[in-house]
Amino acid sequence: MNKNSLEAWEMMSEAKDALGMPALERIFKVGHKQIYKQMRNPDYSGDSARPVIQRVRMLLHDLDKAGADDLARAMLGYMAEPLGMHCIPNAVAEPDKPTLAEECLDDLPALVALHKAMMNGEDPRTVEALHAEAVQELDQTITKYREGLQG
Repeated sequence: MNKNSLEAWEMMSEAKDALGMPALERIFKVGHKQIYKQMRNPDYSGDSARPVIQRVRMLLHDLDKAGADDLARAMLGYMAEPLGMHCIPNAVAEPDKPTLAEECLDDLPALVALHKAMMNGEDPRTVEALHAEAVQELDQTITKYREGLQG
């Protein structure tokens, strides 16, 4: 089964299978009864609890809706970091400048900030965040370029 299609309660059950109940109790600082409640299908059990992973997802959603999308992205990046991964947006970047020339010029400050951070040996998380900003700026520029080709 594709792990990406699992429900939150199924993820918790799979986590128990992978790590064992003692590890989950240690990680979440709750007893096994509470963890087992998070593994029950809410469609069939009135005694289920919202899984922690689902609560984190709701937190990210609510932060985004409240305008704290930068914090939500930072949290998501923090969670992806142990896997050697980072997250990138799915959507095409919307240009924020009226002309291609202005979009091109808008790339430079983000690129300079990224290069300065790397040359100064900044924290890797800072460099990753600046990289994401530079990529976002470049994506806006390429979108503006493509718009010009399409007329």
